[in-house]
Amino acid sequence: MKNIGIKLLSLVLLISCNQDSIYTNYFDFQDDEWYSDSSIVFNFNSQDEIDLNFNLRLSYSNEYPYQNIYTSYSLLDSSKNILKSEMIEYKLFDKKYGFPLGSGIFQDFVLDSLIIQSISLDKNSEYIFLVKHSMREDKLNGISRIALDIRKN
Repeated sequence: MKNIGIKLLSLVLLISCNQDSIYTNYFDFQDDEWYSDSSIVFNFNSQDEIDLNFNLRLSYSNEYPYQNIYTSYSLLDSSKNILKSEMIEYKLFDKKYGFPLGSGIFQDFVLDSLIIQSISLDKNSEYIFLVKHSMREDKLNGISRIALDIRKN
């Protein structure tokens, strides 16, 4: 009986800590390779008309050959109108010493970045978030996962 109470309390705490999150999803790259012709697509529904923040989380390893990565994203409404589009540079490794700038240990690191701050979307509408890399190389090694996290502002 005591175990059930502890599990129930843990579940309530977990749910209450995550109430600001509207949408979270990730995409794992096969063999840690991201191709330039691969747009990653995240589909979501806005349930309330509130201001939202968009965070993009990139997981990478020491196998990534450059110090930075350029990504491009587009936020589209259900009619495929572009609401916001931008290219962003992520600095993954220190320029001078080469150590990774994201959190993590050994070879796996995660860099989290706020890419859209305080955008208002229509209530009960479908949206599409597209992201791709904008590097010169067709294939990037060392990128294992990309995630989108949308939270209340």
